[in-house]
Amino acid sequence: MNNPRNYRGLMVVILVLVMAVAVFYAFFGDPTDPANVNFDDTGPRVVALSALAFVFLASFLFGQPKAREILHGTVFWGGFCALLVVGYVYKAELVQAGYRVLGALAPGLAVTQPDGTILIVRDAGGHFVLDGRINGARAEFLLDTGASAVVLTYEDALRAGYRPQDLTFSVPVSTANGRALVAPVKIDTITIGDHTLRNIRGFVGRQGTLDSSLFGMTALDHLRSWRIEGDKLIMTP
Repeated sequence: MNNPRNYRGLMVVILVLVMAVAVFYAFFGDPTDPANVNFDDTGPRVVALSALAFVFLASFLFGQPKAREILHGTVFWGGFCALLVVGYVYKAELVQAGYRVLGALAPGLAVTQPDGTILIVRDAGGHFVLDGRINGARAEFLLDTGASAVVLTYEDALRAGYRPQDLTFSVPVSTANGRALVAPVKIDTITIGDHTLRNIRGFVGRQGTLDSSLFGMTALDHLRSWRIEGDKLIMTP
């Protein structure tokens, strides 16, 4: 003889499903309406919610649920669905937060994207720092769109193979600290991420005048394009 508790449990499951369908229609509209069928946006959400509903229903039908189990399941899956909805609504903010975390944990990291572009995230200080190589030697650049050319620190220049006797500090330039003399050089290669720039005009600053080498316009002009989007520097080789 059937237990009345089973009927009550089944009725609760049906009631929960009806409520879930009502919420689904309220948020996403009629899934049979072609205007709502978008497999780039709505489609994946329909599949995800359908899968959750299937698991939710199956856990009740095959588990001989009690009222307390139904309540616990409803709270768990309802909370999980709520997290998915909140994550979708605030996905742009979450992505930006992720970029800020990446910039703090790995400043200067150049990430090659599937489309071939190079992504660099702004560091915690608000600057774009680029880890790279000068003539094969490791170096760290600071993006400076106000610099007309690449400017190397004296120490980076020595590591890149330039000899002190070959550096002639004869070119006057204007800096944030006033006028200074720099030495003109031709840089064979600068490598950022997976891409190498070749034959770049640059300068070398005197010892102690620069804290970091500057990634200026003579390097940026070797790229097909570059742009800044919020906390992201996107370079197209």
